[in-house]
Amino acid sequence: MKKISEYSKANKAAWNEIMPLHQKINSKKLDEAFMEEGHIVFNDDLKKVIGKMNVGGKNVAHLCCNNGIELMSFKNLGANLCVGFDISDLAIDEAKNRVKKTGVDCQFYCTDVFEISEEHYGKFDIVFISSGCLGWMPDLSLFWAKAQSMLASGGIVLVHEVHPFSEMLPSDWDIESHPLEIVEPYFKDEPYADTAGLDYVGKTNASTTSTQYWFVWTLSEIFTSLILNDFSIELFEEYDTDISMSHNRNERFNVAIPLSYTLIANSKL
Repeated sequence: MKKISEYSKANKAAWNEIMPLHQKINSKKLDEAFMEEGHIVFNDDLKKVIGKMNVGGKNVAHLCCNNGIELMSFKNLGANLCVGFDISDLAIDEAKNRVKKTGVDCQFYCTDVFEISEEHYGKFDIVFISSGCLGWMPDLSLFWAKAQSMLASGGIVLVHEVHPFSEMLPSDWDIESHPLEIVEPYFKDEPYADTAGLDYVGKTNASTTSTQYWFVWTLSEIFTSLILNDFSIELFEEYDTDISMSHNRNERFNVAIPLSYTLIANSKL
């Protein structure tokens, strides 16, 4: 088993390689979208959950924020301090350039989430985790401990993630397998090591020179590690909606399988 820093270094390199492909397709389009006042990118499932929360005036941190558009959406919903963290230099550069162009007031930092500095501790009412974050974390308990340290008293973690059930199914570009066929185990102790699969935007098989490491966490592991880090689970909802941009074929079969979920956990500290 590698050290956390070794996994982080490899994944950072892979993301910096693949980001130009994503940016070539999306960057200009997203800039133009956020020129429109109040633009948000949340899907209907997440909108319903956030609609029941009072995010106005709240301080929001987004871990693994990628290009910043979800954090910018919180700002457009009336959030106060909005700060995003991501390991990819190119993703953070894109996010910083976008807020300069659009005037949406957010801050972005390039850092491994495990190394977020103490200056950000105890500041946030909401720590947000979105699609494709948890799978990059080699230590789930340390990740939730970091999230806990960033929350103010009474704060919450809001998670909108890819359902671990979908990890058993073939991705859209695995055309040799039937979409609903189970091709991977649910319980997996070691991470997947790969050089392809990151271009979910362009849907290509583009490879990276750096190996990426992807960890599959079961629901029981997610729940238990939250509880052990002084969180209480307030809400858990499952959806047949693909938010990974990798399981559209599975969603189109319309057989009501879990592909994503939303979770809210309250800090007990």
